[in-house]
Amino acid sequence: MYSFKTKVRYSECGVNKKLTLPALVNYFQDCSTFQTANTAGSWEALMEKNLVWMISNWEIEVDRYPALYEEVEIGTVPYSIRGLFGCRNYFMKDAEGNMIARANSIWALIDLKEQFPVRVPEEVVKAYPMEEKLEMGYSGRKVIFPKDGENTSAGELTVRQRDLDINRHVNNEQYIRFATDALEEMGFGDRTHPRKLRVEYRKQAFKGDMIYPVINDRTEEGDNGGRVFTVSLNGEDGKPYCLVELKP
Repeated sequence: MYSFKTKVRYSECGVNKKLTLPALVNYFQDCSTFQTANTAGSWEALMEKNLVWMISNWEIEVDRYPALYEEVEIGTVPYSIRGLFGCRNYFMKDAEGNMIARANSIWALIDLKEQFPVRVPEEVVKAYPMEEKLEMGYSGRKVIFPKDGENTSAGELTVRQRDLDINRHVNNEQYIRFATDALEEMGFGDRTHPRKLRVEYRKQAFKGDMIYPVINDRTEEGDNGGRVFTVSLNGEDGKPYCLVELKP
């Protein structure tokens, strides 16, 4: 396990003075970057081999969002590397050590020349000390755009330079921001503080690409039911770059 402590910053909060979902995701991915610094799993070491980790899935559960100035601890727990994929948990705790958010993520190691997943080299595997995975819901990798409920087209957006990360494609957090922005712009309110999030990444988006969000709004039945929003961030061909599912 690796963790670091910090305070919630003004720039990371929404209008309710609490940490937003995109900011939480940034904390998580920064944590794993810090963990592998100066190892065979670092971004620099992998780039020397023309390799990069790309995320396939997020599943995030939030008990509460910390407030401005609040002290928090962010941690990550790698728990499996098999074949082409690596899995790791993340968590956020408050100053008293109470768990307030937890996440699961699935990553693929990509050959940048071939743009195809490759088996993780043994020296890279050794950079990730494995531990037991956290207790949380594990719903599977696929996010399905529902056939029931109401669908709303949310216009279009163009990928800009500021949406890109150091790998020159849209960063995984930005897709979540695209989805929450689309929900707000179409009158569904501020959805940057859901209690549960699932994301499936289908293909990369680059500068100049057009994205067409389509929102599905439905209600699930049962004890754990309630309102569910699924946002399909589609390309010009109608196929999704990414699917984002939020439960308020």
